[in-house]
Amino acid sequence: MKNCLTCGHLQEEGNFCGKCGAPLESSVFEQAVTINDLNDYQDQSQSQSHFTHTSQSRDQIESIKKQSKLYVNYFLEQLKNPSASLNIEAAWKNNIISMVIYVIITALSVFMLLKRFTSGGFGFFENYGPSIIQVIFYMTLFLTLLIAINVVAIFLTSKLFSENLSFTNIISKIGNYYALPIAITVLSILLGLLKSYTYSIFMLYVGFTLAIVIIPIFVMINLLSNTSKIIDNFYSFIFYLIVTGILSTIIFSFIIDSTIGDYLGFLF
Repeated sequence: MKNCLTCGHLQEEGNFCGKCGAPLESSVFEQAVTINDLNDYQDQSQSQSHFTHTSQSRDQIESIKKQSKLYVNYFLEQLKNPSASLNIEAAWKNNIISMVIYVIITALSVFMLLKRFTSGGFGFFENYGPSIIQVIFYMTLFLTLLIAINVVAIFLTSKLFSENLSFTNIISKIGNYYALPIAITVLSILLGLLKSYTYSIFMLYVGFTLAIVIIPIFVMINLLSNTSKIIDNFYSFIFYLIVTGILSTIIFSFIIDSTIGDYLGFLF
């Protein structure tokens, strides 16, 4: 039905009123039906969009759970037999994850110990202690640089005297043994929470020594024992130590200068 807004006449067909000739409008009922249909369509579209978004979020959560479970199984296997997947290229992602986890938990352990020491002087130094953001930033940078030094030193040594390995391959070989340093550093955090700070510092030191010193040396020796070019393995290893020492000295000099400057600026 169409309604004439001028005289109120109703008729089924036509665009003009048969009584007064004025233009006709659809009835209020037809307009309401049209509006309701439009609203129903919008509601259905929003509902479908919400369902799709929820389904995608659920799939992402399930994927994260699955990957986490696979990594935990891999981590436990690495604790039992670290050298099992040393030459398996498919494990490089898990090895990099292990290195990232070690860097983060080491930074947290250092922050916890620093917080304890700065708050132990009757509250006098508590307001002058570094924030968790500062500690995580500097420790992450510090540990990343140390790992990078080892990777570069091994890369140069292997390229000159042993296998021609890529940076990704070397990082994977080092990270392959990081399950033990992670476990030891987690133990350091637990001991710190139990206020056994002496043992916490000791375990932190052990984990650091394993991750930054012993593991890279072991990987380097393992590479040189497989194949060696030009000179004896002993001299190849000496070359690795010299490169590591030079790079460490350069990096440490910049870090120490920057850290001391920031600390003095923070105090004064």
